[in-house]
Amino acid sequence: MKKETTKNTQNITQHIIHAIMNRAIEINKECAEHCRDFRIMESSMHKDTRILRWTTIDISNVDRPLQCYRYECFDMDGTPQNCSIHYSDQEEANEFFMSLTTLYKQEFSIDHTL
Repeated sequence: MKKETTKNTQNITQHIIHAIMNRAIEINKECAEHCRDFRIMESSMHKDTRILRWTTIDISNVDRPLQCYRYECFDMDGTPQNCSIHYSDQEEANEFFMSLTTLYKQEFSIDHTL
């Protein structure tokens, strides 16, 4: 699996990674929950779009933490589209999840320039 991630990372330039992950830093600073697992992804359902996906974990109720995926869309050059991913029903949501391919992943938003 590590080789696949490395192979996919080669399909995205450092400039694009920095542009999108700089947005991840902003999201992390504004995140009321714990935000982590930032990924730059592609989907066959959204051609010509890069997708920043991250996980939010709301632990305000420690007995029942809530975990959600969040999405933002970017042009192929890393320019924000100022939109998110929405689906009309569960079938479309499942199709979208199955179509995602990770191009770049990092656990936290603060390490992309290291």
